[in-house]
Amino acid sequence: MKNIWLFWYPHKPIEKSGDFWYSGGMISQEAIQAILGIQEKVNITPEEMADKLNVTFFPYNKQAVSEEVKQFAARLQEVFKELRVNVVPYSEALYSIPLKKVVRRIFVISLNNFLFFAAKIFYYSTNRHYVNFGVVTNAILRRKRIKPGISVIALGDGETGKLPMDHTSSFTESFVVTILDMPIGINEGTDFHTHFDTAMKLFARDMTNIVIAVGTQNWILYNFNASHPIYPLTVDFKTNVLTGLIPKIAAPIRPYKFSDFILMKDHFDVNDDTHEANVSEFLKSGPILEKAGLYPTGKKINELPFRNSFYRWIGKIHLDYRNGMSYGFLAWQMPTRLSELVPVRTLEKRYGRGIFDTKDYYIDSNNGHIFIKVILPEGELCLKTPDVWVLSQRSGSDKTHMNPEKDLIKMGLVNGKMFLQAPRGLELDDDYKPSFDTKVILSHAVGNAIIASIMKHFHRSQEFADRIERYGMALSHWHGYLRPNSIPQGWYIHGLTNPHVSCSSPQSAIYSISGKLGVFRKAWLSKKDYKGDVHIEPHHGTNVTFPSLKEFARFITKHPGAAILGNKHLNLYKAP
Repeated sequence: MKNIWLFWYPHKPIEKSGDFWYSGGMISQEAIQAILGIQEKVNITPEEMADKLNVTFFPYNKQAVSEEVKQFAARLQEVFKELRVNVVPYSEALYSIPLKKVVRRIFVISLNNFLFFAAKIFYYSTNRHYVNFGVVTNAILRRKRIKPGISVIALGDGETGKLPMDHTSSFTESFVVTILDMPIGINEGTDFHTHFDTAMKLFARDMTNIVIAVGTQNWILYNFNASHPIYPLTVDFKTNVLTGLIPKIAAPIRPYKFSDFILMKDHFDVNDDTHEANVSEFLKSGPILEKAGLYPTGKKINELPFRNSFYRWIGKIHLDYRNGMSYGFLAWQMPTRLSELVPVRTLEKRYGRGIFDTKDYYIDSNNGHIFIKVILPEGELCLKTPDVWVLSQRSGSDKTHMNPEKDLIKMGLVNGKMFLQAPRGLELDDDYKPSFDTKVILSHAVGNAIIASIMKHFHRSQEFADRIERYGMALSHWHGYLRPNSIPQGWYIHGLTNPHVSCSSPQSAIYSISGKLGVFRKAWLSKKDYKGDVHIEPHHGTNVTFPSLKEFARFITKHPGAAILGNKHLNLYKAP
């Protein structure tokens, strides 16, 4: 009987069914958050997300909105209430923002315009846009605003200057969902690129985080994941709102900023003995993966159809002043020093008895080392969470034709803290941003290191452990899926039934490591060889751990159509 307890730890059990909690029992959510440096309360299940969600419905011109949109909104409001979402009347969602905040906004815009003109006068390159005061005067001086923490549901195309974004008090804590009629030419047979282009234009035109496009039989959910789930209007409406829409509002995209990292003063050399072989992985695999069509051309902020310079400026603020967005990533987990597994009593002798009585992790107050406990048939063992370092590509770069000296970035996760390092000759500036998927990348890397440490200790599946320790491991992500029958033996699938959260959300990082450890547990129990995992992010994309980027590229080449953009292959998977 004791084998069924392998890697299961009973602290803080969650009484929810589903892939996450079934496969994620190796360590607790609290331990995972400590490892990843996530300090805030994170709601994991869609029911939790719904219960904590606050929304209000924005006033609209009834003559300018179709009956289909109005009926959908009415039905959505009813379902929100059934799911315990707090629906706030619009009049109660407003408050008067402090005068100090108004003055600060005026100062920020004035400074932006000053720097814009200074750059023009002295012929400096700038990413700034001139903000026309005639456009924003009303928006700045309008004291009544939507309270932070309340998301907004808008119906139809609003008027310039009177969009929900003009009425929010926080661009990061109040998210906008706009319900529109189905765009002409969009249907179930529409290809990925058309959906992608349509969604990006709608986001910019309507200054919205999410678009719901309503047709006569279906509705489509667009968000910055570059996905396009299509749901029937008459079947499973409540379920689709719960698992599809609510997580995208509750766990939205929040770009990582420099302030999220410890910025390293020294630089790394892409051509030295430590990095050169790793860099070649990117250079040799990129052109092959480009032919496979997995990494679409990104979108530049300047090319999107914002209605005016003020909205364009707000869009840049929301994306942490990025020039644009590129989709997917290629990353290389550098050779990792694995951790030794020791009995619990060994750690208790060092730090005191009972350190694991109420938690499955312990943090050394002197050096910040994080120890986790796992329960194995051989007994209760502990290991220090390994430090991991990853080479990745900066946000917005061409993923398949990169310049290593300009496009690579080095990220580390050490004792729950993220580190950032630039290549030699470059400084971290507004053109050099970390990936939206930063914490997902690091989550997969530390999960690989924990698994490899256990394998090495028990001398099982040494190929995976040896590769992590001596060479490193490839990580890749694209906004599509692998055909299920093409997944090679030794790779395990997880994440299929997770809520549809956005990249950069803390939930996405927690799902990554939890699912990875869960499928490793299953392979270990059945004594099967473990070579890697296929992490499905529903209506977002796929993360794959592979021995190398070149091998992943060769695999894609040998199996035409095995990996594509869009949701076609996702529909082939069967829920566990």
